[in-house]
Amino acid sequence: MHAIVKTGPSAGFAHRTDVADAELGPGDVRIAVAAASLCGTDRELVHYTAAAQAFGMNFPVVLGHEVSGVVIETGPIVTRVRTGDHVALESHIACGRCYQCSVGAAHNCLDMHLLGLHVSGGFAERTVVPETACFRLPEDVPLETGALFESAGVAVHALQRSGHTLAGESVLIAGGGPIGLVLAQLGQVHGARDVVVVEPNPFRRALAEKLGATALSPTDDVAAHCHSRGADRGGFDLGFDCSGVPSAFDTLLRSLRREATVMCVGLSQTPFEIDTTAWVIKHGLTIKGSFGRALWSSWQLLASLVSAQRLDLDALVTHRMPLASFGEALDLLDGDAGKVLLLPGGHPD
Repeated sequence: MHAIVKTGPSAGFAHRTDVADAELGPGDVRIAVAAASLCGTDRELVHYTAAAQAFGMNFPVVLGHEVSGVVIETGPIVTRVRTGDHVALESHIACGRCYQCSVGAAHNCLDMHLLGLHVSGGFAERTVVPETACFRLPEDVPLETGALFESAGVAVHALQRSGHTLAGESVLIAGGGPIGLVLAQLGQVHGARDVVVVEPNPFRRALAEKLGATALSPTDDVAAHCHSRGADRGGFDLGFDCSGVPSAFDTLLRSLRREATVMCVGLSQTPFEIDTTAWVIKHGLTIKGSFGRALWSSWQLLASLVSAQRLDLDALVTHRMPLASFGEALDLLDGDAGKVLLLPGGHPD
């Protein structure tokens, strides 16, 4: 079958046409891939940056971790899904046995395997995953939309972990990529009084504005804007760093009120310093991280919002391309693009 393969620990990828289908284990399901979405992590993996190397990839491996499709075969002990089900795939494949899994934190499993990094993923015509990685899509959610659930779920989980409701709150989002744009929509859905997205790319700033947010450039005086708009509170209430850029994180710190919350979502390429005395102790900021999606509350909440048409994930999609155009699709991530979908078998719905 056709697949996009990372063959070894160096920059590059291979579009192969002769990849054998994986064997089906007793608890596995075989998925005919309908759509697979690209994200910035895929770019890091292809270029094999330091961030990619930190994941400890297995080689060779089929890339692609934001995936939807149709179940076409099930192992003999599979009970959660059946042939014909439309599913989206959870990329954090948990062991189900460790302490983290036993206390409801399977997204941070101690023996976790990542789809498209440690086990072959969805940039292929078919893929095999454990049934525990499958989320059955509601009947009214198209397969293309399902391919966006993995990344959108990151935004939902970050909001869950923040402990904030967003109602009547002012929210600052650093990074107008897909996760930041879903957070901007969540702000609108939950009644935030102000949603500001800081993004260097003019195209993505325009997307943020279409979704109802105020879009600023990093060259703007973001902190002054937030302290003006949030003058009654001394700044904004909640910040999400979806960029992983140290200067963006610093802007968040300077824009928030005392006793506000900062959520770290974007992966940073390099470590950076935080003045804990100034910001954590004296300013009273709470700084939290968020990784992946809560299994399965993030998925259930996301599915409910999409089914009720309160959250429009399709508005993020700007390009749909065949699997063979993976290289071109990857280049779009640095340009005028939102979500880019690869469709191994053509339009899935």
